This record gives sequence, structure tokens and C-alpha cells, in this order.
Amino acid sequence: MIYLVLGTPDSGKSRRAEDLVAEIAGNGPKYYIATMIPFGESGKERVKKHRKMREGKGFETIEKTIKVHELIDELGNLPKATCLLECMSNLVGNEMHEEQNLPKSCEEIADYITESVMSLAQQAENMVIVANSFPLEGEGYDEDTKKYVRIVDMVNKNLKSRVDKTYELI
Repeated sequence: MIYLVLGTPDSGKSRRAEDLVAEIAGNGPKYYIATMIPFGESGKERVKKHRKMREGKGFETIEKTIKVHELIDELGNLPKATCLLECMSNLVGNEMHEEQNLPKSCEEIADYITESVMSLAQQAENMVIVANSFPLEGEGYDEDTKKYVRIVDMVNKNLKSRVDKTYELI
């Protein structure tokens, strides 16, 4: 099963996703796929907060900031595993700034990211994907932020149409 936990920042998405993994994983392996590149002190604090939240829950943390589909060959017991991918907004930001993706359109980047995530999800017993939602027109968005928000929105729509169940939190 593939689940999408979607919501605004600080809406409880991570906690809901971790609770969902606890419900569905059984005795199988649990992978926490961390996509964030921690910048500055606030980034390091966020990583520390999330590590503390999942302490004692049996997760093996895998840091993969781009090309998550490569984990298919790297994780030996993926077909028996429940994966928690945290978080799509970080993955989108990382991928859209990758040199190979710079010349691509928003649609091409969104499709690439969606296919990368879905190919991994289809190999796992279960996948829980955490994603942020943002207003498409935010006050003060520069051109790069507008592009980022458009791609996040496209990826979210792509995923919603392909996952088995979506939870939306506000």
C-alpha cells in the first residue's frame, strides 16, 4: 500500500505518518528516508527534533536527498519493508536545483520526481509519503520560489492520483 500524508507546514504530518507506519509495518523492517539537507542551525534543530520523535520506533534512517529510486538496488529487504519518505518538499527543492534538472520544465521535473518516488514505492511492501502543501500565490514569492511551489503542487497532484490512500491535514 502507498499512502500520502499531505498538509501545511507544522500540521502534524510527521507524527501522523509515523503513527501510520506503526499501524501497518508489523514486524518488517522500517526505513525512514530523510530527504532534507540541513542548512544552518534551524535545519540541524529540525533534524534533531525528527530523530527524537522517531527514537525507539525501530526505524533505520537512510539519508537520500535526490534520486530516491536508486534505493531500489541499495535496500536488500525492500519488498518486506515499510518506508517513510520525509519529505517531498525537500526532495522537490533538492531535485529542482540539481544541475541535470535545471534545463527541464516544471512539468518535466514534477514527472521525474513522481516516477522516482513511485518506482521506489512500488518495490516496498508499504510506503508512507509526507508532503507539504503551500499556497500557489504567496506574498513576496520570488521567481525561484514560484517555480518551487508550482512543482510541489504538480508532484502532490501526481501522487494523489497514484497512491492508495491520502490523508490531508491542516
